[in-house]
Amino acid sequence: MWKCLTDNPQIPPSVWAANPELLSLFLALAAKYHEVYQRASHYSSKLDIAEREVIQAQLIAYMDEIASVLEAAAIRYPEILVMSGFDLAKERRNITRASAPQGPSEDGNVQDVEQS
Repeated sequence: MWKCLTDNPQIPPSVWAANPELLSLFLALAAKYHEVYQRASHYSSKLDIAEREVIQAQLIAYMDEIASVLEAAAIRYPEILVMSGFDLAKERRNITRASAPQGPSEDGNVQDVEQS
């Protein structure tokens, strides 16, 4: 994903204009995560593992924000979805919503068909 977001000619610089620090903050945090991940896997320090989990949550928040920026930019530049490393459109279509359970009607004058 790092490579898809940096030096990508398909993503114009104007995409990041609304939030110019977003990409640099994400990339810096991703580098820190890689370092902490390596330490945690080699030494199994509880502090490193805890730090890794905190950084991972922050990375996910940044990725959600990046995804929304890219999704908005895809209206003008559709190729961004393919070149960015995010599979936004496909991901949105695969989400299914559970239907709400049917409860009794709030209208007191309406009777259930089974009771009549």
